[in-house]
Amino acid sequence: MKIRVTSTPNLIAFLKKLKVVDRSVLLELQEDKLFSKVHTPDKSVMKYASIDNTHIFDPIEDWDQVSSDRVKMGIMDVGRLMDCFKHFRPEEDIYLDITLQEVDGETVATEIKVLSASLSIKIKCADLSLLSYVEDNILGIVHSKEGQEGKFKIYHSDFSTIGSLCGLETNSQELLTFELDKDSVTSAGESFRYKLNIGSSDISVEEPMKAAIYKSQLNYVDSESYTCYVHDNRMVFFSDQSETSTAVGLIES
Repeated sequence: MKIRVTSTPNLIAFLKKLKVVDRSVLLELQEDKLFSKVHTPDKSVMKYASIDNTHIFDPIEDWDQVSSDRVKMGIMDVGRLMDCFKHFRPEEDIYLDITLQEVDGETVATEIKVLSASLSIKIKCADLSLLSYVEDNILGIVHSKEGQEGKFKIYHSDFSTIGSLCGLETNSQELLTFELDKDSVTSAGESFRYKLNIGSSDISVEEPMKAAIYKSQLNYVDSESYTCYVHDNRMVFFSDQSETSTAVGLIES
């Protein structure tokens, strides 16, 4: 299956979202989108990222070769795949030539060639048994918008400020706590308290509550604007700017 890449910057930006969580990823390609579900080794963070194929590829002409609803591509080092693109001439068309195989009723990629008229780079795909796979129904449960105890907006400017304030503190195991009431949300570290620049219409909570995560876990969340759903054991950041959501396990403080 051969696909022309129309935007390497968009494709690299998508892969970068995954790389911050784990360099070994299982990419899933459907006719309309490319997506992945990744988590940290301790499963305290689970991230979903998706991009519409129209933002990165030409229409996939050979999709009728695929007998299942998706192609699974195991990549042991997604950074290597990202680095491939910097070796191509900017004026040349770049293609992904994906070798497919049927395995237990699934369509699996065994090899990806990144190629142009002047260069070809081959990447062997990983055996899927070596990679952790998150089933769609598990993602739906963890990244749920139902049954939350609180909900609030966090805009990009506030997210950047909180990240910078966390950088002032040296111990990454220190907690970042979000304190919610119906009128305001305050983020608090060991040495700072910062009130988010949002109004009561951006907050939904029955009674005042607190939600704490490790500061270091904020690094897995992209610097964007979010709607945050607070559950009894996790916070889920749903991006308002991209098809990305990140669940972070709460810490009892």
